Amino acid sequence: MSDSDLVWENEIVPEISIPAHLHSTDLERLKLIVVKGTLAKSNLTYSDLKRLGRSSEGLVRDDVRKVLWPKLLRLPDMQKFEMVNNLENIHNLIDNDVYQQILKDVARSRGHMPEDASEDVIETFQKELTQIICWVLSRHSDLNYYQGYNDVAATVLLVMGLQQGLHTLEKLTTTYFERFMEKTMEKVNQELFYIFALLDRDHPKLLEHLENVELFPHFALAEYTTWYAHKYAENRKLLHRLFDYFLGSPPLIPLYLSTKIVSYRDKEIFDTTPDMGHTHKVLSTLPDNLPFEGLLHQSTTLYHQYPPESIDNAVKDFDQRRRCKEQEWKMKAEACRQERERLRKLKVVQHAPPKIPYRLKSYKTITVVTILALGLYAFLKSSSGLN
Repeated sequence: MSDSDLVWENEIVPEISIPAHLHSTDLERLKLIVVKGTLAKSNLTYSDLKRLGRSSEGLVRDDVRKVLWPKLLRLPDMQKFEMVNNLENIHNLIDNDVYQQILKDVARSRGHMPEDASEDVIETFQKELTQIICWVLSRHSDLNYYQGYNDVAATVLLVMGLQQGLHTLEKLTTTYFERFMEKTMEKVNQELFYIFALLDRDHPKLLEHLENVELFPHFALAEYTTWYAHKYAENRKLLHRLFDYFLGSPPLIPLYLSTKIVSYRDKEIFDTTPDMGHTHKVLSTLPDNLPFEGLLHQSTTLYHQYPPESIDNAVKDFDQRRRCKEQEWKMKAEACRQERERLRKLKVVQHAPPKIPYRLKSYKTITVVTILALGLYAFLKSSSGLN
């Protein structure tokens, strides 16, 4: 399919209402008017729809998202999908170890729910979240569950509901998240170096600083593989807006956003103690007040300036340097292990009780026997004298 294909061909265009009592900013109300006008176009294309998701304020409301997220994923009319039954037993179709891990992660997904949510509401949410994850995995045995996927699924569930969420999460997974669910994260580890390749062009001084403290871009792994759904679970408005943006953008755009966030925080990074541990801690902890609308616009601009194919070779070079550095660290770690083992053995030898040489032990035995023999001889002799 092409982005120029029509969105609502042979389908009824949904009506977007703009209630007067809407609790939103003037900018959000204006964007809703734009959304409504755009959807009313008789020749609306996927490019138009993606532009709505990328542009300021995104799709604004969850009821709009419930209509447009499936269309952004090129799903057919949701009314054409039959209701999925027997979800209570769907976990029996996946590996039990995976299921147990899902249960643990789902139990930690309460952050997606409002603080005033009742226990009944939370219990229903967690049950449905488990079902929606297990259903997708049961239909794609080649996909490997990873921690953080539960946050992606929770975001889809809260917008789409269970039945529509099943198909939406499945298409989202196979379109954007499939490479995160391979047997290894090797491909993902390499893709993270798009951040370094972009910083080399966008903020070379900052890249030099990160390389000097021997830091890899893996601080952005969680954001990349969850679309920020773990970090901003409690900020539903921001998180859903980010999903609007990512659904309207190419798959690697989250790495461009990570690059812009790192560049934006340059002063904070430069002021941090220049070592790997402190710098990694800062970069893996995102602030709550980032100016996301501006950063999203900058990320789109950066993507147009340096599309992935223009920096692919640089990414491979950075990744090769990572492999060499990891090999160097492994060799150092092995050398340290061998040195510790040598010292341990030396310490054991030094603290062992002194061994008596074999000959010395033999002499000692002879001496004792001799003394006993002389004593016995003297006793017998004295006994003879008495008699």
